[in-house]
Amino acid sequence: MTRRKRFGVATVVCAAITLLAPNANAHHDLGFTATPSPTTAGAVANLASYVSFGNYIPKSSVTHFAPGALLAHADDSTSPVSPSPQHGDEVGSIAASSDLWTNGCNGDENQSYNLTWVEPIGSGAPAGAVARMDATGSFFGLNITKKAYVVWKGSGDSANASAHYDIVVPDMPDEITCSGSTPEQTTTGYGYAKSGGVTTSRIVGKNPSTTGTKWSYYDFVDTANATHSDSDSFTVT
Repeated sequence: MTRRKRFGVATVVCAAITLLAPNANAHHDLGFTATPSPTTAGAVANLASYVSFGNYIPKSSVTHFAPGALLAHADDSTSPVSPSPQHGDEVGSIAASSDLWTNGCNGDENQSYNLTWVEPIGSGAPAGAVARMDATGSFFGLNITKKAYVVWKGSGDSANASAHYDIVVPDMPDEITCSGSTPEQTTTGYGYAKSGGVTTSRIVGKNPSTTGTKWSYYDFVDTANATHSDSDSFTVT
């Protein structure tokens, strides 16, 4: 597997960064990596994540953040970080690559999406949603917008029994992806939100406050309704 073809969409969102070497303990069935920068305990941090979907076309995904990592809420009164992003703030970006029908299924095409903070969250959000971001891209005359939700899992879930945040993308752009494509993605989430390309003091996410090895998990459902999972670890110092 090479990292030439990059298709982006899921993990936060929420911070994302300079990609470092993947941890040797990770389960790389999907080539999933997720690494904060800096790795300092309790620091406002970017987070870079990467995933290869193989020969499967993803239609939805969930990124399970490490317990203790903090993400902003749309409601300032409940947010564990402050100040929170404002409507329209830039909170990340996605670099993507897959074979698209808009190009006649004639080989991989690069795509890019901007991640924007959206308030209010609006209708149709999954249970436990505390914030929303929109991934917006424009290519081949198409304007594509997909929603990503920050979801608080106070009682844990099947990926991690401890309380943590998820980034849920209920609808990925499978409708423009050709059969036989091998999509990949890199998501870069910002620790501090940007406005007009300028970094602000508004916080998107923070590292866990305790040191040690932390695990993140990634799941996606493909167009045949099969679920695929992977994990990666990083060390908070």
